[in-house]
Amino acid sequence: MSTLTVTPDSVVTRNEDVLYSEVADGMSLMDIESGRYFHFEPTGSSIWLKLAPDQSIADLCGSLEKEFEVEPEQCRIDTIEFVTELYGLGLVKVDS
Repeated sequence: MSTLTVTPDSVVTRNEDVLYSEVADGMSLMDIESGRYFHFEPTGSSIWLKLAPDQSIADLCGSLEKEFEVEPEQCRIDTIEFVTELYGLGLVKVDS
């Protein structure tokens, strides 16, 4: 099994088998295929909602930097880490 490398040019899309709903303190998700539930706090929720086809991590970070007033390098590091975790859970697909 090869190791996934997420870069600023990687394109991330939501797994279509994951249902999600915004809740007061973030977002609740359910992976239909595995039956597992997840909860995202507001920052994770914002990233999830911003995932769009044909949008790179760099594009996503451009939006997040404005919303959360975070430095570009820190945004890139944190977003890549979060997306890698989502991929490991089967919640997203990544095209590197």
